[in-house]
Amino acid sequence: MILVPLCVLLLAVAPAVAAAQPTADESPVTLRWHRVTPAVVEGKGWTDTEGDFDRFPARAKDDLRKPVWDLSQHSAGLSVQFVSDATRIRVRWTVTQDRLALPHMPTTGVSGLDLYANERGAWYFVGGARPTESPTNDADVIVGLSPTPREFRLYLPLYNGVSRLEVGVPEEATLRFVPSSKARPVVVYGTSITQGCCASRPGMSYTAMLGRRLDVPVINLGFSGNGKAEPEVARLLAELDPAIYVLDALPNLTPQQVDERMPAFIATIRAARPRTPIVLVEHLLYPNLRFRKEKAADVATANASLRRIYETRRQAGDRHITLVPSATLLGTDGDGTVDDSHPTELGFARMVDGLEPHLRRLLPKTQTSR
Repeated sequence: MILVPLCVLLLAVAPAVAAAQPTADESPVTLRWHRVTPAVVEGKGWTDTEGDFDRFPARAKDDLRKPVWDLSQHSAGLSVQFVSDATRIRVRWTVTQDRLALPHMPTTGVSGLDLYANERGAWYFVGGARPTESPTNDADVIVGLSPTPREFRLYLPLYNGVSRLEVGVPEEATLRFVPSSKARPVVVYGTSITQGCCASRPGMSYTAMLGRRLDVPVINLGFSGNGKAEPEVARLLAELDPAIYVLDALPNLTPQQVDERMPAFIATIRAARPRTPIVLVEHLLYPNLRFRKEKAADVATANASLRRIYETRRQAGDRHITLVPSATLLGTDGDGTVDDSHPTELGFARMVDGLEPHLRRLLPKTQTSR
């Protein structure tokens, strides 16, 4: 017999309660909606943002170039944790841009959500929510869970902004949001790669994967095409008090800009945080560099410049600076990217494998995730 899929309709019966049309294999259910507030958003470095899910403080708007400011309104790296015994979890979210996908990145990563559950200290993928229109969508993430209390983590879109987010569970279920962590985070500054291009869903960006591996909060300050190591951005990073800074900006810098900008960028952070570890990440070795001699020479020059900057600081007595070589980050088989530069999940997993040992060694032994 052919089953015709039923459209999901939400019939509001109270401000936060709605009746959901059943799918073919379930009974009607009434959902109670829980709105996400800034106090429970993980991955934000500042609380004084213009929107609830922005990444830079509102006061920075006039100091930043417009592309950087606009990208800071993307919710890359943000997540929400909650505990629920729900048998069904649905999400309703409103994005700020009409563009739901990119030519090389699907809607699920650009504008979608994905959910993980914690089982005995490890995070496992539960399901995702795919947007179909702009601005507002609602979708089931998972149906058919056993009614057992679990801790969940919901990741927000990588390349779109969010103005409102709600989690819906059956009326009889409980849901409690977990306040954002007080633990010192890992702050990662960089490019489109750091922002998450081209993960197929938010939880597969390398910053999200690092957060799960290390069990620490991570602040994603990746800005597509605009990780240019500018002084105004360095001053903002210096306001934070992280456990570690990771600087992964070389793909957006020319070799000359590495020499001109990175020493001052590092110095600004170091002046404010004299003992905080700073991890410098070399430029990824793109898979087709063997066929692009001029680009390969630029990448080699940029990496050599970063190594000189690192050595200069070490020789000057900075014992809290680390260099991560590019050879450990992407592999040599050419299978780690979508195009000539942006990683797939395979590429991101390899990056995490290369970064994790350095970061784990630098994290305070007493660091806890909450």
